[in-house]
Amino acid sequence: MQAKAHFAQYLIMQAWEQTLNDRQAHKPWSWADTYPVSKLTFLPAANEPLIDESVNHSLYVLAGASGRNLAFGPAELNLNSRALDGDQNGNRVIAGHNDTHFAMLNGVKKGRLIQLQDVNGREELYRVTETAIVHESDTGVLAPSDSRLLTLITCYPFNTVEVGGDLRLVVKAEAITDQMDEIQANLK
Repeated sequence: MQAKAHFAQYLIMQAWEQTLNDRQAHKPWSWADTYPVSKLTFLPAANEPLIDESVNHSLYVLAGASGRNLAFGPAELNLNSRALDGDQNGNRVIAGHNDTHFAMLNGVKKGRLIQLQDVNGREELYRVTETAIVHESDTGVLAPSDSRLLTLITCYPFNTVEVGGDLRLVVKAEAITDQMDEIQANLK
């Protein structure tokens, strides 16, 4: 499953590049029932060392968080479509498997920076404000917001034999677009 998940990101990347070129949805393979809606990049926080640039820390996010789509990459729940175009406030919720794409959330700390690129090529920067372990029935993490939020969800705990447990790691991040240029300059 891990090999399929990582190879799929290459095909999804190609579809994403086509989307950026013509602003149209492109399926990553002919039989796909989804398409990429954003590019998620994990950046170091101010107190973290620079990430090895030879390692790709970007993920391509698919539309619709169905079990089938999650096998190929993180996927966005389309609960708050107002937030999808990047021009409006809302809570963008992205789910991913903890043994593949969202394994990098293991140990994520407050302050971590996450960049989200939309279909128009605009990049918005988010800073992790909190992490929590919640029961899968806690749907409060999906609630709409009047501000720009990014919520990442994956199963918890990591590295367990049990699959599909009832706990979830929730990572909340707030948009900090007004500081984006300064932060990106410091990362170079």
